[in-house]
Amino acid sequence: MNRLQMNEKRDKKRIVQLGKHIRRIRKSAGISLDELAARCDVDKSKISQIENGKKDYTITTLLELARGLGKHPKKLLDEDFDFLKDWE
Repeated sequence: MNRLQMNEKRDKKRIVQLGKHIRRIRKSAGISLDELAARCDVDKSKISQIENGKKDYTITTLLELARGLGKHPKKLLDEDFDFLKDWE
């Protein structure tokens, strides 16, 4: 496996992990996909793809999701991600 393939695998793992975390936050707040989409002006299908780890996204989208969830953006990233281990 070359370095590019390793990076893609690592990045995909991060995207999936972060999407699951965003879904947990949304569900624990009792917010539906439709409601979140309306709150943050991000398409429902895009949010679903993000939560399912099928779509990468920009920092702007992350900020909009945080606004829609009523959370500081750092809360969306405040998960037990072991990013440093991936770089060893």
